[in-house]
Amino acid sequence: MFTDAFLIEATLYILSTRQLSHGIIRYMKRKIPQQKRNKLLPVYLVGALVVLVVGFMIYRGIRNETGNPILLSASDVPRISAADAIAAVREQKAILVDTRTASQYEASHAWGSISMPFAEIESWVDTLDKEAWYITYCT
Repeated sequence: MFTDAFLIEATLYILSTRQLSHGIIRYMKRKIPQQKRNKLLPVYLVGALVVLVVGFMIYRGIRNETGNPILLSASDVPRISAADAIAAVREQKAILVDTRTASQYEASHAWGSISMPFAEIESWVDTLDKEAWYITYCT
C-alpha cells in the first residue's frame, strides 16, 4: 500500500518535526526565566509566626507589669468596695466618674463624682489623665 520511499520520508518528517519542537522548547526555556521555588518559605512562615507569638506574649507581660493589663472580659476588670472608693476620693487619690446620662446625674449622684456619660465616651475619653486613678460607676 505505501512504498518504502514514502515510509522513509514520513519517518524523517516525524523525526525532524520532533527535533524541531524539542529545539523550540529548549530555546523557550532559555529565553523565559523559570521561577525558582523558594524551599525556605515554610521556614520563613513558621519563624514569622513564632516572632509574632513571642512579641504578643512580651507585650502582654509588659502591660501586666506596668499595671495596665489587657482586659479580655468584664470579669477581668478590677473591683473595689464602696468603702475603699469613698476613702480614695476623700483622700484625692482617685476621681469618681458617673457614667450615666446627664439627666440621671442631675437627679442624683455620689458625692465628689463628675459626669461623663458612657454614650459620649468618644468625646471625653481622650481628655483623661493617663496617670490618674478613675473609679467609674453607673448605678
